[in-house]
Amino acid sequence: MSERHYVLFPDVTNAQKLYDILKDKGIKCTFSPTPREADKCCGVCVLFYDENDRERISALIDENEIKILKFFDGSAGNPERMKFC
Repeated sequence: MSERHYVLFPDVTNAQKLYDILKDKGIKCTFSPTPREADKCCGVCVLFYDENDRERISALIDENEIKILKFFDGSAGNPERMKFC
């Protein structure tokens, strides 16, 4: 199983804002459902693929005043499952 890296949000507006910024900066990411292990609520999160991007993502979050709940790392079986874009 491979490690996956997520950013969880309080709402879709903040998720969309970060997703757009990451795409603009060339950071590989996609929307994903929030993993059940990460949060009880259903929701959308941003899945990023390179752990080394975490510091850069964190800086972009601060610079753009994006509200997040937390970062979450977890393993996944099929990496293509539940990927939306």
